[in-house]
Amino acid sequence: MIQIFEYTDYRKYLADWYTGMKAEDSHFSYRYIGTSAGIDAGNLAKVIKGQRNLSIPAALKLAAFMKLARKEKEYFQNMILFCDARNHKDRKRYFEAMMTFKESNVRILDAAQYEFYNKWYYTAVREALAFFPFNGENCSELGKIIIPSISADEVKKAIDLLQKLDLIEQNKKGFYKRKDALISTGNDVQSLALNNFIINTMKLAEQSITRSPGEINLSSVSLTLSENDFKEVQSEVRAFRRRIMEMAKKSMKPQRVYQFNMQLFPLTKSMKRTGK
Repeated sequence: MIQIFEYTDYRKYLADWYTGMKAEDSHFSYRYIGTSAGIDAGNLAKVIKGQRNLSIPAALKLAAFMKLARKEKEYFQNMILFCDARNHKDRKRYFEAMMTFKESNVRILDAAQYEFYNKWYYTAVREALAFFPFNGENCSELGKIIIPSISADEVKKAIDLLQKLDLIEQNKKGFYKRKDALISTGNDVQSLALNNFIINTMKLAEQSITRSPGEINLSSVSLTLSENDFKEVQSEVRAFRRRIMEMAKKSMKPQRVYQFNMQLFPLTKSMKRTGK
C-alpha cells in the first residue's frame, strides 16, 4: 500500500496508486473512477500524464473515492497547490504546509535538504570551518566573521543542523571541520529548496555592492542566441563552473568564504525565423 506522505508530486502519487489498484483488479479503470467519484475520467487520465492540472473540487471527490483520511486529504490538497503553483512564493508556502505533517516520510527525506538551503548562512558557516578554529564554544566569534554577521544562536543552529546532516565532524583536537571539500547544487537547479537558496544569495550579492564594492566582481551581458547556441553556452558555463570547483578543491590554505553564482535566463519569448 503506497503512502501519500512519501510523495511531493501528486501526479506521480496518482499514477502509482492507479497502477497498484490495477494490479489488484484488472477491471479497474479510469472510467470506473470517473463514474464512482463523479469526475471526468478523460480529464483524470490527462492529469496523470501532466497534460492538465487537477482542480481542488475534483481532488476532493477523488480523495473521498480513495478513502483518504483527514490528514491525508489535507496533504493531498497542499501537494496539488504546491505542484501547480505559478510562482516561487506560493510554492514555498505550500511546501512548508506539507512539511507540517510530522508523520510524513517527506519530512525526513526532503525537509532536511530544504532546511539546509533555506538559510544562506548554513553554507557560510560550514565553509568557514575550513580555516576558522571552531571548538563549539566560540559561536560569537565565528558569527562575527560571516558577512553580514550572524548571532551566536544562529551559528549554534547551523552547527546543529550540519551535524545532523553529517556534513561536519569534530577532529581529535575538538575542532569542527567539513567532511567534504565541496557541496554543489548541480547544473540544473529545479527543486524549491535550491531555488530558495539561490534567491537568498542573489540578495546578498545586491547588498555587497554597497557593503564592499572593492571586493566583488560583478558583470552582466545581454545577448541574442539560437537554441543551438544556447545549448553550447550552457556547456561552456558548466565547464567553467567545474574548473572553478576544481580550483577550490585544490586550495590548501583557504582564508575566506566566497559565494559564486551564475545565472543564464531568457529576457524575451522565442520567435521562429522566417528567412528574412
